[in-house]
Amino acid sequence: MSFPVVDGLRSIEFGTPGQSRTRLVEFIVSGNKRATAGLLHDYAKEGEPVEHVGECLAMVDNDGRHVATLQVTRVDISRFIDVPDEFALAEAEGDLNAADFRASHLDYWTRAGEKITDDTQVVQVYFNLLTHRLRPVQTDDAEWIYRACQDAEVQRWTTVPRPYTREHAESFVRDQAGERLANAIIDARTGEPAGMAGIHNITDGVATVGYWVAPWARRRGAASTAMRILPTLAARLGHVNVVQATIAETNTASRRTAEHAGFAVAGTSGEHCPDGDCQVAGLAYRLNL
Repeated sequence: MSFPVVDGLRSIEFGTPGQSRTRLVEFIVSGNKRATAGLLHDYAKEGEPVEHVGECLAMVDNDGRHVATLQVTRVDISRFIDVPDEFALAEAEGDLNAADFRASHLDYWTRAGEKITDDTQVVQVYFNLLTHRLRPVQTDDAEWIYRACQDAEVQRWTTVPRPYTREHAESFVRDQAGERLANAIIDARTGEPAGMAGIHNITDGVATVGYWVAPWARRRGAASTAMRILPTLAARLGHVNVVQATIAETNTASRRTAEHAGFAVAGTSGEHCPDGDCQVAGLAYRLNL
C-alpha cells in the first residue's frame, strides 16, 4: 500500500494517532521540530521512493486533513548505530544526542513489531515548514476569488476578464477554465485564502504554471511558497521534466518571486504578457526537475 496522496502531494504522518500525533504536529507548526526518521525497508514494503530534496509533503492530522506543507531540505540514510547527534536534536522528540535517539527509537520501533539492529538502515529527512499550502479549488471559493479579482494589480498582470463578475468566478470554480490543476493558496496559520496557483498545461515535458495573490495576502510569502509547491505537483502528474512560468518582463516583483523559489530565467518565451492595457515580452522562468 503506497503513502496516501492528499491535495496532490504525498502525505506524511507523525507519531501514532491520538495525542502523540497532535503533539508532534504542534511541535512542527511551532517551528521546534524539523526532521523525522523512518526505516528504509518500510519504503520498499510500501512501494514508495525515499523523499528527495525539494519535494513537498502534505502533513496531516489525526483526521487525515492537510494542515501544513513541508519541503524536504536534506535526506540522509545511515545505519541505526550511525545516526548523528545533529539529527537527534533536529528531530526534537526529547532526544539530546544520538544515544538518546537509539534508546527511544529502539523502544518505539520494537513495540511496533520491528526488529532493529545496529545495521538497520534509517532514513533521516530534514524539512522546512512552509507558510502556505495548496488545495484544489472549491465551489465556495467563488466569493473571495471575485473580490480578489477586483484588484488593480491582479487585473494588470493576469488575463482575468475585465470587468470581472461573480459569474466569472462561479464559472471558474465550476470548470477551472481549462486549467490542468487549479489550486487555492491557503495561509497555513490562519486557514484564510491568499490567492490562486495552478498548472495551465503540460506539453512535451514542460508544465506551464502561474499564480496570483489576493491584495489582503501580499508580502507574506504566498507567491514564493506556491511556486515551491507547484513543481512537486507537476512531477506527480508524470512525464514532466521542466516547470516554466512566463512572466512579463516589466513585472519585477513576480520575477523576484520566481527567482526566490529557485527558478532561473531562460530567455524570452516567445509569448506576450499583459501589463495593464499593454502587451509586453514574456520571460521564461524555468526549474528543471
